[in-house]
Amino acid sequence: MKINSIVLAICAICFTQTINAQEASDFQRKGILFGTSVGLANSKLNFPDNSEMQTDLGMDLKVGYMLNPRLAILLTSNVSIYDYSGFGRDRKRDFGVLSPSIQYWLKDKLWILGGIGIGGDNPVFWDIENPDIEPLETTYYSGLGLVASAGYELYQSNNNFTIDIKGRIMYRKVNLQEGNTIGISFGILVGINFY
Repeated sequence: MKINSIVLAICAICFTQTINAQEASDFQRKGILFGTSVGLANSKLNFPDNSEMQTDLGMDLKVGYMLNPRLAILLTSNVSIYDYSGFGRDRKRDFGVLSPSIQYWLKDKLWILGGIGIGGDNPVFWDIENPDIEPLETTYYSGLGLVASAGYELYQSNNNFTIDIKGRIMYRKVNLQEGNTIGISFGILVGINFY
């Protein structure tokens, strides 16, 4: 009985390894790339009169093209939501960076990304009230933005999609109504990507 169990366990391990090897060899990064992620972001915002640290929703979206199996050029939109309590009513706003970016795979599943572009402080669509009465509800601010992230693909499908986890850092410098504001945001996100 013990020998049958051991043989069955060895066969199951070999079968699993064969399937994993086939899936890994069938997976290809090529052509157009689209991905999105969601998670938590911790943002430190330095306003002219105070500093705040908050944890809220973090999201991103990327679209681009694979130049080769390890290198992609992208346009990325990275957002960290925060509670704004400056002028007008307290409301949600997004601390974001829209940037052209480069993503490079160091290993088969391990990658890094970096970009420089437009930093923003913008309204979130689900928390806009009375924009005709209060124009600050829909006011957009922009400035310098930087983004960097590193990730690991937890799952690669032979249908050319992946599930990954990443750490992300964003920096943005924007001139709001109350003055120059600098922000840094750290996030942990889980994403899905299609190639």
